[in-house]
Order: sequence, then C-alpha cells, then structure tokens
Amino acid sequence: MSAQSASELLQQQHRDIDFGIQGAMDGSSDQVELLRSLDLLRAHLHLEETVLFPALEGSVGLSIMVMEREHGLMWPLMESLAAACRGGASLESMEDDLDELFGLLQVHNPKEEQILYGVADEHAGLADALAAARLPEGWMCKAVQGRRA
Repeated sequence: MSAQSASELLQQQHRDIDFGIQGAMDGSSDQVELLRSLDLLRAHLHLEETVLFPALEGSVGLSIMVMEREHGLMWPLMESLAAACRGGASLESMEDDLDELFGLLQVHNPKEEQILYGVADEHAGLADALAAARLPEGWMCKAVQGRRA
C-alpha cells in the first residue's frame, strides 16, 4: 500500500515541478535541473492521462477533457525547453518559454487539485496504481497523439 494518498503524490509532483521551473527562471538552478523538472512533468502527465483520468472519467469527464487540452498546450513548450537544455542553450534564452509554461501550470494545477485530486482519494487502489506506473519511452500526451494521428 502506498505511503501517500493519490492527491498527496500528485500535489507533491506539482510542487517539485514548479520548484524546478522557478529555479530556472530565477537563475538558482541550471539546465540539468530544468531537464529533471521537465522529465518529471512528462511523467506526471503520463500518470494523469493513463491512470488518474481513466479512473475518474465517469464522475468528472468534462474536466478531464479540459485538462487533456491544457496538457497539449504545455507539450510544445516542454519539448522546446528540453531540446534547448540538451543543446546547451542558456537559461536566459529560454525565458519566454519558461514564463509561458510556468503561467500555464499556475492556472492548470489548482484546477486539477481542486476538482480532480479530492475525487481521486475516494478510489481504492489508485495511489498504489499511480506509484507503480512507469513512463514508457516515447510517450506523448493525448492531445499531441491526436494531432499526429
């Protein structure tokens, strides 16, 4: 049994992702740390779309559609920032994308936390399923998969 509830695990990931992106924005971290945060964001979106959302679909389906659309708005920024990090670009050159991604997260995350995460804790076994899930190589969020189909 997972030591954390589903909402605790997902909210902690939100905080960790925000911390890493803020560090890149204020210069207190570097490209390696930013790339770690982007990798965590990708894994987080995977958990939501493959474990959390299917479990909640019957009760909050419309909210899930909004969250998936917003994931699709974040995805190109994540890809651009990750490529810049791997290419050795300066954090200063990533400022616009960092600001945009962080702004999207500041609107997106509270909605998830208020609407979805409380409901998630009502589902037995969901925390364990979230803790056990692993990100497959090459996974893309649903909105991007739809664009490339």
